[in-house]
Amino acid sequence: MNPINEQLDRLLRAAARAPRPAEAPAPFSTEARVLAAWRESRRPAVSWASTETWRMGLATAMTAACVALCASWFASRHIDDSANDPYVLNDPGLSVAMSTGWLP
Repeated sequence: MNPINEQLDRLLRAAARAPRPAEAPAPFSTEARVLAAWRESRRPAVSWASTETWRMGLATAMTAACVALCASWFASRHIDDSANDPYVLNDPGLSVAMSTGWLP
């Protein structure tokens, strides 16, 4: 074995046998900061309650839009064709409003 390797081996064995200093406990403020950071990292970025509320609102709005669209289409299918009013014949939207009573 090389003399340098022997010296290095002796040095490493001596360092392994050396007494280790007792670790002091972390201060309370450090523990509090670490725990707060850990709890914050585990929290989701967006709460599930707000996401679910958004989805339910979007579904409700889509349902209301579909119902209004179907009601408008159904009302336009039942327009009185015998009406001789020129305004009704030229504007189908006005025709629907007049035939269903949706005037403001």
